[in-house]
Amino acid sequence: MKKILTFILTLGILAAATYGISNMLHQPFIDFAFLIGILGMIVIRFFNSAGGYTSKSMDMSIQGRTGIKMEQNDRKFEPNIAFYTAMAYTILTGIVTFIHYKDYFFN
Repeated sequence: MKKILTFILTLGILAAATYGISNMLHQPFIDFAFLIGILGMIVIRFFNSAGGYTSKSMDMSIQGRTGIKMEQNDRKFEPNIAFYTAMAYTILTGIVTFIHYKDYFFN
């Protein structure tokens, strides 16, 4: 049930963000859908990653101040349902955008 709610919520946020930006700029929905999908993937990836330069820098700073060596944990990004939803949204809107603008690409 949680996965279904996450899927629906993620899809709703992506669609609402696309609608809001396209409405605010008076442009078609399809023009921003692909870009919002990519932006959504980046945001989800950034906020779900455990570790990185900032975390390692903070760990090293704490080790330097306290003199206590901390164990290094290799942390990886593990995609979740929100990331997969954003990826599917991006792929689908990319295909629809390509089909919509195929005359532009091939003329």
